[in-house]
Amino acid sequence: MPNLSGKMLGKVSVDMFLAKGGMAEVYLGTHITLHRPVAVKLLKADLQEEPELRERFEREARVIAMLRHPNIVQIFDFDSYENQPYLVMEYVPGASLGAYLRELHKRNERLDLTQVRELLKKIAAALTYAHQNNVIHRDVKPANILLTSRTSPVAVDKPLPEDVEPILTDFGLVRLIQSNTHTSTGTITGTPAYMSPEQARGERADSRTDVYSLGVTVYEMLAGRVPFEADSTLTVLHMQIYDPPPPIRGLSPALQEVINRALAKDPAERFQTPLEFSEAFESALTRIAESETMNVRSAISKSITVTRKNFEMALQKKNSKKFVSPLLVAAVALVLIVGILAIMPSKQTPLPTQAPSVPTEMQAHTSDPTPPAEVPPPAAPAAPVGLLRFQDGSAPADQVIFSSNSLPLPPQGAHYEAWLVADDSETLFSIGVIEFNPENNAFLTFVDPDGRNLLALYHGIQITIEPNPDNNPNPSNDTAFLALLPHGGFAHVRHLLSAFSSAPNQTPFVRGLLRDSELLNSLAQDLLSAFEAGDEDNVRLQTEKMLNLIVGSQSPDYKDWNGDGTIDDAGDGYGLLLNGSNNGYIQGTFSHANLSSQSPDATENMLAHGEHVKIAAENVSGWTAQLRDQLMVVAGSGSLSEAESAIRQSVVLANQILNGVDVNGSESIEAIPGEGGALTAYEHAYYMADISIKP
Repeated sequence: MPNLSGKMLGKVSVDMFLAKGGMAEVYLGTHITLHRPVAVKLLKADLQEEPELRERFEREARVIAMLRHPNIVQIFDFDSYENQPYLVMEYVPGASLGAYLRELHKRNERLDLTQVRELLKKIAAALTYAHQNNVIHRDVKPANILLTSRTSPVAVDKPLPEDVEPILTDFGLVRLIQSNTHTSTGTITGTPAYMSPEQARGERADSRTDVYSLGVTVYEMLAGRVPFEADSTLTVLHMQIYDPPPPIRGLSPALQEVINRALAKDPAERFQTPLEFSEAFESALTRIAESETMNVRSAISKSITVTRKNFEMALQKKNSKKFVSPLLVAAVALVLIVGILAIMPSKQTPLPTQAPSVPTEMQAHTSDPTPPAEVPPPAAPAAPVGLLRFQDGSAPADQVIFSSNSLPLPPQGAHYEAWLVADDSETLFSIGVIEFNPENNAFLTFVDPDGRNLLALYHGIQITIEPNPDNNPNPSNDTAFLALLPHGGFAHVRHLLSAFSSAPNQTPFVRGLLRDSELLNSLAQDLLSAFEAGDEDNVRLQTEKMLNLIVGSQSPDYKDWNGDGTIDDAGDGYGLLLNGSNNGYIQGTFSHANLSSQSPDATENMLAHGEHVKIAAENVSGWTAQLRDQLMVVAGSGSLSEAESAIRQSVVLANQILNGVDVNGSESIEAIPGEGGALTAYEHAYYMADISIKP
């Protein structure tokens, strides 16, 4: 496909590349007549080889362009460039529901049921409207639902704004692009994990296929995963056709019944419209709320009755006195209030905690949320039996998780206890007893109560066999497993995640990189808001803050860009890019990932994930240099209209620096050239510290 950046397509000035999918490339542009940002989707060239298909595409594209719904992305225009068709569409700022769910589920969190209800209601309304206009989506999934807000930016690591709006994208494009095959059976189209059974069989599909895919999407919102997962596409398709969806743990029977009906294999047994699905979901929620209210009222009534009886008994004991002590009345009132509060249901019911399985490789953002697979040394005589991973809990690296699906059970009458090994290799710190679930998978999670950075203090794990009961706080001499990280390679991992003495406040490199990338992304949103409000002074202030954060205090470009007499910098002066004696957080991240992987004692995780960190740092370096140049254009512009293109490109670049970009259309952000950003570097830096437990 040609690179459209810098070209004019009709009335659209194409600014920059955004993403690549299996059927198209997407660019950010500015409509010079509408004076608004737009997305330009350039479709594959093979459409030009089918004149009949192209004619049908144009006809149906015009039909979709006529759709007017607040939760459907608007198509403004259709044309061709060098005989390749393209669409000019509404540009929707925000994150996809897919990206948001991945980050949410990585933290073992779920959307509140009321949030699911509101999202479902609006998506169902959009689909129902489209169906009434004879348009079927055929590829409903979280990746094709954008989340946006008028009041505040939607960020994958923050709670959803109250006014969040889901916007359906790629609406009808699968149908249009493959419309010559959708009139017959035997052709399979769509995304396997969200595909209806009739799609999986290659049969002709109607609007009820969208109901099924919407059901899979809601299932994922509630369960943290799709109902059917397997190593091969054919296996997933087989499961879609024949297997019932696994029940969602902790979900009420009423809601489970709604999900099961949405995912019925036979379209006739399914909800017949998305709106019917949405209304059934809301009705089930209402019944649950009414049931809880009745239970609460009953419990309150019992509590009041018991407390009143106690109060009357107290009065009887004091009947010889002519007045009741005010203190007694106050005490009884307090008991009533506390009792009622204790039995009131909380706003959200957390899902039951599930024992973690052995983590597998985690993709960054916008990516598969499963953690990274242990990379065993090629010459290792035995496979690892478990993994210890450091994580951020309530503070940096204050949490560790041990998991194993092959740890042998402890001897009868004994248990395993895990100990972190300090740098002197002699001092041990207990992190608790290793538990086994019914499938004999071992797990243990420990969060340091003092919020200490455990990476700075410990470099290994020792697992001992202790008697039941165990009254001795010290470890036994019966060691079952011992694993230590080598000091050479691990020292540089600590410079990435724990501390680096030469940086401000000893900020470790990859933490500084992530923090400054988050700052840049937030400032970019402020920059865009200021521009859209016509506030030129604020535009120039935000531009200066971003520029100085990027270049660092020892750069000649670190200055008072807006001429207000103050050098404004949202960072700590160390900079993202190399400046003077400051490495900058990008170069520091790259260098110490490289030093760790080049260390003679580097583990396989340091080797593999050190390369991933370096790749992500290189991506961020290139995007940051581009962002610096765009911001300099803004700073030197004579007016807001002159700066508009550079401002919008800056917003996109700041988002890429933090989150990365899905270049290859895999619907995940990977640690490969051109994709992974600061979040990818941060995640893989942690994987460098993984400790494999071997026999």
